[in-house]
This record gives sequence, C-alpha cells and structure tokens, in this order.
Amino acid sequence: MRAALLSCLVAMVPASEELFQAFDARPTSPDVSWRTSDEARIDAEAADRDGSGSLRFDRQQVGASWLGWRGERDEGWLNLRTVRSGISGDALLPSGDSPAGTYLDATTGATWKHLLGGGDLIGGAANATWQGQPGVTDGMEWGGNASVFGRIGLGEQGRDGLLLALNYDADRIIFAEVPVLPLVAWQGVRGSWFLLLGVPFSVITYRDADWSATVAAGPLPAVSADRRLYGPLRLFGEARWTRQQWQRADRPRHDDRLELSHWEWSGGLRLAFGPTMRFEALGGAATARRLGEGDTDQRRDGMALQAAPFAAVRGRVTF
Repeated sequence: MRAALLSCLVAMVPASEELFQAFDARPTSPDVSWRTSDEARIDAEAADRDGSGSLRFDRQQVGASWLGWRGERDEGWLNLRTVRSGISGDALLPSGDSPAGTYLDATTGATWKHLLGGGDLIGGAANATWQGQPGVTDGMEWGGNASVFGRIGLGEQGRDGLLLALNYDADRIIFAEVPVLPLVAWQGVRGSWFLLLGVPFSVITYRDADWSATVAAGPLPAVSADRRLYGPLRLFGEARWTRQQWQRADRPRHDDRLELSHWEWSGGLRLAFGPTMRFEALGGAATARRLGEGDTDQRRDGMALQAAPFAAVRGRVTF
C-alpha cells in the first residue's frame, strides 16, 4: 500500500483522472490550494475454504494535499495520507500464524513540478512511510520511495504528450522484483477519448455529458462505467483486480509481506459536482480471494477465502 507516484498511477481505473492530472502541463487553478480524499470500507466475514476458520476485513483512509508553493512556473505540493486496515477472525495462515490485527500505513511526502511551456514539464516526488502494526513492540517501520517524471509536449500546443517516469521503491507491491520501475506512455485527447498508451499499463477513457467508461490494461486490470441519472447524480459500476500488503510484526522473515488479492465487483451512486467535489456510496462482492505471506509461491498456495460482500463510502473535495 505505497503512496509513490507510479504506485498511484498503476492503482486502478478511478485513479485515471489523477493520472492525467499528475502530468498536466497547465498550472493549477488559482482557486485551488487543497485536495482531500477519504474512504471507509467493510467486508463481510468469509470462511477459509479449507475450513480453518473465517476472516473479516475493514479499512479507513484519509488523505490531503496542500499547494504550499506556487511560482510562475513551479508548483510544490505537500502530501499526507493515512490508511488503517483491520483483520479479525480465527482463520490461520498455512504457516499456522494468525493474520488478525490492526495495520497502519502513514505517508508524508512532497511533489514538485516545473512547467516548461509548450506542454513540457519535469518534476519529482519523495515520500516517507511509517507502516506496520501499531501498539506492538517494534511493529512499526520506516520506509520511503521517490520518483522523477517528465512530459514532452507533442502536437499543437503540446496537447498530446510523451510521459516518462522512474520510480524507486525497494518495497513495492507491483513488480516487487524491480526496485526502479520505468513508465513510458503516449498521452492524447481525441474528442471525447482520453488515451494513455504505454508500459507497464494503458488507460482509455470515453466521456460525454451523460456517461463515461474507462478501461485499464496492465498488472491491475480494471473497467468502470457511469451514467447520469439526474443533475449531479450518477449510477456507476466497476470491476478491478486488487492486491494489498501488510507487514506483520512477528513475520518469519523481514522481507515477508502479508498479501490479499481478489477481484472486486461493485456498483453504486455518485454525486459529482464538477471536478471539485465527488461523493460515492457503493457495494459489491470480492471474489477469487487469496491471502498468504512470503514469496510468490506461498501467496499462490495461501489461504483461499470464500467470496464476500462489501460496502464502502468515499469522497473527494478540491478547494
């Protein structure tokens, strides 16, 4: 559950707007100084298919970014985020250990962006993380990650662009074996189509006044669509593959991570007041769930959980 730039970009379909925003070669509106977000989610209890017991998950997340430095061509953001995850129940890992506990991931960092004109920009981001099991002796550990990125404007007034980035994270979830992850992608707008085509992922969005759809292809595939019902009220649905990791305080090896992977199928209602305010209430089911710890083979052969319904609320406000 990292907060570095590339981790956010690979995250999932709803993050596509933040993705285009990160490489936006236009200055932030003078009316905007803060971006805030929050989410609360609870999953129903589900049994281990091998009969060792059952588990229930919950999560709360809050984040804020402050535009503390605004120059003629420069922007400096201070970013804060805290995620609390809870696992309860009596099911045991194949090792015989219990995954139950409270896990915290707190991140503080900064992002700098310099606008060069003509659609060109350069920037960087650095984050410090404090994560693990609070309240447990030596349960919390410090970490960090860093990114450099740039955009080369293409076409008329740099409307299209070539996006380039390098992200360093020795403890990443996706491509864990690659400490320095590159991004190379072409970004373009064609009428109602917003395109990001590259490696290690691509995102395609279609949007008009009444409905939109987004498809993400890559290590975390996802698809979403929404339809305007009346005024700011929209009906939406989404499906995505997700992976989450936590550090147990008493894990056998320092590099081991507790990992949950599953498909999420959900739908709900969204109140969207332009780009500045969005609130969502959703529900759905998590399927193909596996929980394990250690290297790849252990996670693949880990605990298989039954499908479980979940409910969540989330919001985002810019001001």
